[in-house]
Amino acid sequence: MINQIEPVITKEDIESVNEYLTSGGWLTEHTLTKSLEDNIASYLGRKYAVAVPNGTIAIYLALKSKGLGEGTRIAVPNITMVATINAVVWAGAQPILVDVDESLCMSLNQLKKIEDLDAVIFVPLNGRSGSGELIEEWCSDRNIVLIEDSAHALGSNYKGKKCGALGDASILSFTPHKIITSGQGGLVLTDNEGLYNLMYDYKTFNREKDASDWHKDFGLNFKFTDLQAAILLSQLKRLDELIDSKKELFLLYKNSINVPEDRLLEFNHYETPWFIDFLLTPDESQSAYQDFLIGNDIQVRKGYPPLSKQSMFSDTERTDLSYSEEKAERIIWLPSSTNLSSEEINKIAKNLQLA
Repeated sequence: MINQIEPVITKEDIESVNEYLTSGGWLTEHTLTKSLEDNIASYLGRKYAVAVPNGTIAIYLALKSKGLGEGTRIAVPNITMVATINAVVWAGAQPILVDVDESLCMSLNQLKKIEDLDAVIFVPLNGRSGSGELIEEWCSDRNIVLIEDSAHALGSNYKGKKCGALGDASILSFTPHKIITSGQGGLVLTDNEGLYNLMYDYKTFNREKDASDWHKDFGLNFKFTDLQAAILLSQLKRLDELIDSKKELFLLYKNSINVPEDRLLEFNHYETPWFIDFLLTPDESQSAYQDFLIGNDIQVRKGYPPLSKQSMFSDTERTDLSYSEEKAERIIWLPSSTNLSSEEINKIAKNLQLA
C-alpha cells in the first residue's frame, strides 16, 4: 500500500532522541523545548513561541490569552480541519462560517460582509497563502484580532512574509502528517511580549515562580516535552530540504499525470504543498475514486468536508457558502509523503487515469 502520508524518520532523528534519553534528562519540558521555541520563532521572524501538546490547544491558548471567549464573534473558513472551529467553541466564543475563494482559503470579499467581528482565524490551507496579507491589513485597520492557523503551512510563504508570522498570533501543529513531526505537538507564535507572558503563565498553572505551589491566577497544564523537542530539532535542521522535496513532489505529479492541468490545484512558487490536491469533475464521486485507488494499493483521502455540513454546526451563523460546499466534494488528496519514489508516482498517475 502506498500511504497517503507517512512520517519520514531518519537515522539522525533517532540519534537525537537516543542522545537525549541517555543524557539524564527528565523527559518533560526544559531546555530543549526552549531551544525549539527559539529556533522556530527565529526561522519565522517571530519574537516569541510557546510549545503546547497539540495544535488545538495552541489555537485555544491564543484565543484565551487575547480575551476571546463568551460574547465574542470569530470568523472561521468553511473549509478547514475541525480543530479550528472546535477551539473557538471550547473558548466559549461564537464562530461564524465564511466561504473560501479559489485558493481554498478564507474569502476577503465574504469576510467583509460580516458585522461586529471580534476576531478572524485565517487558515493558509494546504500551504496556500490566499488573501492572508490583505486580511491581515483589513483586520488591523478595524482593530480585529487575527489568529493564523498555520498548521498546514510551516515552510510556506506569503508574498511578503512566512506563514506562521501573520497577525496577532500564529499556530503550528506537529502531528504525523505535518512537514516536521513529533507525533503530537503544537506551537503558538507572537511578537507581543505581554501576550507571550500570558500564554506561558496559563500553560504552566500560572505559578508565581518555577517549582512554587502558589499561583497568580487560574491556569492549566499545557506543557510540552524535551523528548518531543529532541526529534523536532533534528528535523528542523533539514526543513529546507523537506520544503524542496514537497515542491519537487508536486512537479513530479504535474509531469506524470496525463489529465487536464486544472485537475491538479496549483501552488505559487513561494508556497509549499502540504498535500497534493486532485480535483474531480462535478459528476465524479469522491467515494468511487477513493475505493478504486485503495483497491489498487494507493491510499488517498477525501478533502475536508465543509464545516457547514457537519451536524453540530448546522445552526452556525454563516455567509453564502455555495462555493466551498461545491468545491469540497470534489477534492481528493493524493499520496504526499516526501519519500515517494518516481515509480510510485507513475503508478498513482496511471491509476488516476483509469479511475
